[in-house]
Amino acid sequence: MIIAETIINLMKHRAKDYTLKRVQIGLIYSAVQLDCSTTGVAYTFPKKTPCGPQILDPLKPLAGKNASEIITFLGGSDLVASSLALATVNAILADSPQPEGMETGDILESLDIHQGDTICMVGCFLPLLAALENRQVSVTSVDQIPKPGSRPAEEVESLLPDSDIAIITATSIINNTIDHLLELAGSCRQAALLGPSTPLIKEAFSGTPIVSLSGVRVLDCERVLQTISEGGGFREFKRYCQKVNLRLI
Repeated sequence: MIIAETIINLMKHRAKDYTLKRVQIGLIYSAVQLDCSTTGVAYTFPKKTPCGPQILDPLKPLAGKNASEIITFLGGSDLVASSLALATVNAILADSPQPEGMETGDILESLDIHQGDTICMVGCFLPLLAALENRQVSVTSVDQIPKPGSRPAEEVESLLPDSDIAIITATSIINNTIDHLLELAGSCRQAALLGPSTPLIKEAFSGTPIVSLSGVRVLDCERVLQTISEGGGFREFKRYCQKVNLRLI
């Protein structure tokens, strides 16, 4: 739990200055709005077991709670709590000056992709797969949730170490698989963390293969919160966000 713990340690002091104003747990994403009105989002893993007591239940109502109480659940076994923790982190980061090295745009603008490269995508990002079709590269996607063109998640063990470039979903922080994935990506020329859940914190990934953090900044908080409350995903609320890339080197 190195990455999750590092993020918690980096953010816990700042988190004390913020209070949760609104929490939205959707079918695909969750969102947290803070008392400063900034909003962060993170992926919500689908429930595979019947509903039962949740780790957050004793804290409810969550609105009004200090952000430092929530971020400690990042990387834990309760995936709803972990998702809200990452959304809270992202909301705090949104109330900060733009970090040095951050630019707007798509992830492909921040990666040095060569003709003939082998790319392993952990998490099936269909628009990115389509964008790479004409790049004369070999792309393989692995995902826990079967999607058209994706390989079973267990194949990452052999595919990722043999790749030139790794593109890893930030949801791996939520379910605490990120550390193992970064170990597998140790021989890759470049690695990037991708998705609306991505925390834009350079220090958290120091010493890892990650060279670029590709996430979003929420521009229209109310629209994003409404979309998530209605079960919408990034495809529906991306128009209310700005794609950003933060280079680490």
